[in-house]
Amino acid sequence: MQAIVELCDPLVLAIVWLGAIAVVGLQEGSGGLIRSFTAWHVLLRADPVRDAQMARQSLHQVEAVMDGKGLQCVDQVDAKSAFVARAAACLARHEDVREFSRWAGADLNDREARHNSVIRFWMAVADVAPAIGMVGTIIGLVRMFQDLNDPANLGSAMALALLTTFYGLVLSNLIAAPIAQRFLRLSTEELKWQRILTDRLIALVQKSQTRGRHALGQRPICA
Repeated sequence: MQAIVELCDPLVLAIVWLGAIAVVGLQEGSGGLIRSFTAWHVLLRADPVRDAQMARQSLHQVEAVMDGKGLQCVDQVDAKSAFVARAAACLARHEDVREFSRWAGADLNDREARHNSVIRFWMAVADVAPAIGMVGTIIGLVRMFQDLNDPANLGSAMALALLTTFYGLVLSNLIAAPIAQRFLRLSTEELKWQRILTDRLIALVQKSQTRGRHALGQRPICA
């Protein structure tokens, strides 16, 4: 326990970690910085398996309304899945499956771009952190050589040199890299089921139009 306490230097820790985040923030801009930290609730609470299951249930509701009342009434579905709710609203608003297909493609591409921005940020932090730690190490070594005639100051200089490297490696390998990998996994799984669901919706619309149960452009009574 004593050894762990001796490894804790809040000032050096803050310099290394804030330095790495500041450097990446300059690269990615303020939008990327804010987005990467506001996405923490996703990191902690996201469950792609649960979300996909809810989306499938909502899709069954959309299909039932489409069969019973028509395409223009699917926005009445009380979908638990936010993605399905947006898709249903778009389906009811647009009368051409091509319009919906364009909307879905744009929505998924925009979502993927936001995900990639967050993933790129944390991967960059993982790359930069060891370099920031090495900067501190060099500063500590310079101080050591300057104080060779004063043994009392050698200990603090050596501690600075080693701690900055240690904190940089911890930030890189135990924090930033795992965060980036988890965001990558969550993004891959989420986009996968959303693309499958979108393809299924397009197929349902095409099927509905082929059967001609409700002609497009003629809004049925949805009550």
